[in-house]
Amino acid sequence: MLLLHSVAQRRRRPEIMDRPDLAADRHIQALCGLERINWWSGSARLLWRPIRDHLQRHPHQPLHLLDVATGGGDIPLRLWQKARRAGLKLEIAGCDRSPCAVEYARRRAQACQADLHFFEWDVLQNGLPDSYDIVASSLFLHHLEEDQAIGLIQAMAAAARHLFLINDLVRSWSGYVLAFLATRVLSASDVVHTDGPRSVEGAFTAAELVTLARRAGLDTAHVSRRWPCRMLLEWERP
Repeated sequence: MLLLHSVAQRRRRPEIMDRPDLAADRHIQALCGLERINWWSGSARLLWRPIRDHLQRHPHQPLHLLDVATGGGDIPLRLWQKARRAGLKLEIAGCDRSPCAVEYARRRAQACQADLHFFEWDVLQNGLPDSYDIVASSLFLHHLEEDQAIGLIQAMAAAARHLFLINDLVRSWSGYVLAFLATRVLSASDVVHTDGPRSVEGAFTAAELVTLARRAGLDTAHVSRRWPCRMLLEWERP
């Protein structure tokens, strides 16, 4: 029962979205649902403030941003729109290991006439190319085991010339209840209904994320709590 559920200890269970044999129509329906959830929860807005501040310190040069595990590409699209409205120079790419997600992201960008580049890439297998000023990731960390999460943090820090950001869920009872309800209100996808609460079960707490960053060698990384039931890891290269 929902009211008896405990999230005191991290419990990582396989998520349907991670299955390579997931049918394309179910995958796309889930991506559409996640886009609505990201819009409602302000995922792009959460990342935008530190990105905007960094861009304003470098107003005369275009900066390059990579969104890791980009899914349907809705967050890069919203960041691109925000940069254009602010008159700031930002070139954005997104990578994901799923061919279905990458193709969907490309179609969405083309429909919005957005100058975005999406490509297939498995960060856990291949690391990251180091040709980006800013490296960001949203709602991916909770999919990983602890050692994989540390490896991701190290890879993103190594690839980012200036700044990297990780936006993820906070494991909490309130977050679990919110995920259970929001996934059902904002999406008709059974994949999202199942994976949403599981994502919270598999998420870290803010204190645990600080520990992961320290274990990755980033003593100056900062973790802040954000609404709703989110946290943001920020690290800037000295």
